[in-house]
Amino acid sequence: MDTDVLWLEAGRQYGFDDLVFWQSRGRAPFETVAGSIRTVVLGPHASAAFPTELQPFVAPGLTRRKQFDFSDVLTSALGRAWAAADPSLVFIENPHSRLVMDPNRAPPAQPLQNLREFWARLARQRAGEEGVSFAGVDAIRPITFSGEDVLLQPNGEAGWEALATALSRSHALGPQAYGAAIERVIDLVRSKGQGSALLVVSLHDTMNTKMRADGAIVVERPEADRLPAWVNLGNRGNERGEGEEVSLPAAYLRRLAAAWGQALGAAPGEISLNQPYKGAQETLYWGKALSGQPNSGAVQAEFRREALLGPEATACLQRPGADWPTGLGERLEGIALQLARAILQ
Repeated sequence: MDTDVLWLEAGRQYGFDDLVFWQSRGRAPFETVAGSIRTVVLGPHASAAFPTELQPFVAPGLTRRKQFDFSDVLTSALGRAWAAADPSLVFIENPHSRLVMDPNRAPPAQPLQNLREFWARLARQRAGEEGVSFAGVDAIRPITFSGEDVLLQPNGEAGWEALATALSRSHALGPQAYGAAIERVIDLVRSKGQGSALLVVSLHDTMNTKMRADGAIVVERPEADRLPAWVNLGNRGNERGEGEEVSLPAAYLRRLAAAWGQALGAAPGEISLNQPYKGAQETLYWGKALSGQPNSGAVQAEFRREALLGPEATACLQRPGADWPTGLGERLEGIALQLARAILQ
């Protein structure tokens, strides 16, 4: 039972073939299959791992469960299995935890200034101020969604300079490599596909409960923040996918929800549109980039983690502990195969 925080080798650099997964990977270069790709799946939070460069700044009491719950770690195995099952799909994953720089947030002009502001707001919240929001300053998020420390605030300017250096190095190694891989993939797909329809899916998962200090993930979220039984699909619109500046046409979104629902065996109401998540930076950016291409666009898919975990692993996480469930590969491969078989009418 591994309860230790997961670290990446210091200075580890990631190339295209480390981050991009397609069915014939290892047998055929991506350039030779790019013209047949119709779905690009992005995993901005697919890794829970921290770069060793940040080790001096990470809270010592953090456990693997708290680290993994802070991420959307199941989307790595799901995305890779989905790409293996569907020759028309490619999956790209961020190798670093969202701690370094969240690719699903608008790129901050001044990351360190935003981080200072985050800690200033956090101090007000912990002092009892109500209604404190971290919106707009959480591209680097130093606490879990249950409010526990992940990054420790530096003491003095020397500490801030050291943290800035570690974050900058980590950003170049991880999130920047992820962003470059996405741009290259989509450029190749669009050029070789010669205007074919293209769907970009920003893939996520989260639970309907948050974690207690003892590791039990049992604190219910407000009803308005809860996911349906399977997945929420967000295109920046309303509950029917309609709106003035949607990232994917409403009719397409509804067909996609119906196809996924049939493939997953979902009952009515087990897939929602834009409730509670409308889609964030990746959906907004690629929705605009593909807006002139017929039958194309972007969607954020936020799976309910309990549906991906299954009852046994969910029950494990509802008990106090510091570990994370293992042995989920077969279940996630089965879900990926169902998604690969979805037929869009």
